[in-house]
Amino acid sequence: MRLLIGIIVTLFVSVWMALSLRQDPGYAMFSMGQWTVETSLTFFAIFLTISFFVFYLLVRLAIRLWRTPRQTLQANQRRLNKKARRLLDLGNRQLAAGQWLMAEKTLLKGAEYSETPALHYLGAARAAHHLNDDDIKWRRDLHLRRAEDSPDADKLTVQLTRAEFLLDDRNAEQARVILESLHNLNPRHPGVLQWLAKTYQQLHAWEPLQKLLPEVQKQKAVGAELFAELQSQTYRALLESAAASGSLDRLRVLWKQAPAILREEDEAFLVDYAIALCDCEAIDDAEALLREAIDRRWSAKLVVGYGMLGRGNATAQLAAAEGWLVKHGDDPYLLLTLGRLAKRCQQNGKARDYLERSIRLMPTPDAYQELGELLQSLHELTYAGQCFHAGLRLLVGKPQEKQGAMLPAGESVQQLQGPVDQATATATAG
Repeated sequence: MRLLIGIIVTLFVSVWMALSLRQDPGYAMFSMGQWTVETSLTFFAIFLTISFFVFYLLVRLAIRLWRTPRQTLQANQRRLNKKARRLLDLGNRQLAAGQWLMAEKTLLKGAEYSETPALHYLGAARAAHHLNDDDIKWRRDLHLRRAEDSPDADKLTVQLTRAEFLLDDRNAEQARVILESLHNLNPRHPGVLQWLAKTYQQLHAWEPLQKLLPEVQKQKAVGAELFAELQSQTYRALLESAAASGSLDRLRVLWKQAPAILREEDEAFLVDYAIALCDCEAIDDAEALLREAIDRRWSAKLVVGYGMLGRGNATAQLAAAEGWLVKHGDDPYLLLTLGRLAKRCQQNGKARDYLERSIRLMPTPDAYQELGELLQSLHELTYAGQCFHAGLRLLVGKPQEKQGAMLPAGESVQQLQGPVDQATATATAG
């Protein structure tokens, strides 16, 4: 609509000017020295208009010619940048496909003209690192230095990459220096926390790792499964160290520091702590701890751990364990524990019965070993040897032999009793 109105107005103005100039074309004269120019005002106006457009076109042409070299360079740079982006994409695909040498060459080819050269150099460094050749590690380090010197470089990313490579090279001490410095500057950065935790793990620096774990969990620097593994490994190692020191106070402080999920749900950790308490002469505490845990939640690990305390009032422990038979009389692990406790009480007949019942339900190397030791103490050496042999075969994953103690427990229990017992059984039957 506006265009139509503009056209109409222009036509009216043009017609009005044409009619006006036709009636009175006007007069124009210019004089310069001896030269005098006379013309109509109409011609002069047309001449001025044409001259203006010619001058304008000449100025535009001059500007275009002036800008041409720079525009040519910019166009060439855009072409090179586009090519660099294609090479970066191709290099990353080759890197993902495990084509390390090709990826390194491709990424370096586009680095010079790229808008993000640091990404090219970091990718090339990673490719050279994966070649796993000591003779070309200098190339990897050179790429890292170039990445660090690039205008688009992220210093933190480059340093984290360098620390990762050092850890892969088993140079955890050098990685520790880098990562602890980064941690001081970026205490909540997930990447820094992740690699620093792995560094402490590799160095077995359990106390620094213990202090780091809460922040690792808070920032979700590692996955839940890996964090649980790190946490368990850390506190197990600290528990072992505290137990080796023989300090009961240190042991109890560590137990209080341990996360609730370890104290309540990690059965192996609980058993290790109970055994450590026994080593520090806190036998009653260890026994009470395991009994309470078993009463809360029945567990084969806890029951076996109860039998492995090896100290304290064995008779009372046996009586407590026999109380569990009412509900768990067919549990082979409970029977194994009862066998061990009966053995400690020197109730050989009861111990033999419990161990044979455990083997009958589920043959295990531990049950065979305990029974073999018992038979050895009773001077039944042949049958003791069969038990040791059967337990060893189970331990190395070989099937049981179809003879003697190597039979499944239900079939071999009579043979395990020995000739004296068989004679007694015959006499009793007679």
